[in-house]
Amino acid sequence: MEFRQELETGLLKQIGNTETTLKIKDVASKCRLLKTDNGLKVELSYTGPNASKYLQYVEKHREELTNYLLHPDDADLYEWMETSHQTTITLKKHEKEKLILYVNFDPDTSIVMTGIADENVTMKLGAPLMNINISEMSRNEFKLAIYDMLLLADEIAIAMGNSELRKMANIEMVKTYLSEIYDKFNNNILAQ
Repeated sequence: MEFRQELETGLLKQIGNTETTLKIKDVASKCRLLKTDNGLKVELSYTGPNASKYLQYVEKHREELTNYLLHPDDADLYEWMETSHQTTITLKKHEKEKLILYVNFDPDTSIVMTGIADENVTMKLGAPLMNINISEMSRNEFKLAIYDMLLLADEIAIAMGNSELRKMANIEMVKTYLSEIYDKFNNNILAQ
């Protein structure tokens, strides 16, 4: 559920519906692509509870579902866009902005959170790119999480057309994350 604070009263007002919303990942798992004379068609092969909701989702998000099913590697991008309430049109509005990859590491909780921010380190575009607890990960698992996050950031930068953000999503940054966060974190534990 989502809420918005009313300016006049300070009270929280619920926005959206109270029922759980469907996610593209869940709907796509119940769909398949069919080749027709007119191209590709998304077919829903689900007849269980709330089938009408799934059908409405398919009708409303046919293009996104087609792309999701055609390019399973882009699944993270579509899920991030959904969580961040972004569309390809709203992403394009950030094409000329000076954006950076923001990293927040809390040594007390071992949580690393990354996101897209402006130069003033104000989070932009909603959802974090990554939110993980590195104390629960091996070095290799952390490295893979960073690769995934940088690939997602690169896909977002491409969708925006933002070349500056794309430079920041350089895969070489994995080494920096490993040495500046993971290895230092482990050294701190060993020193204690």
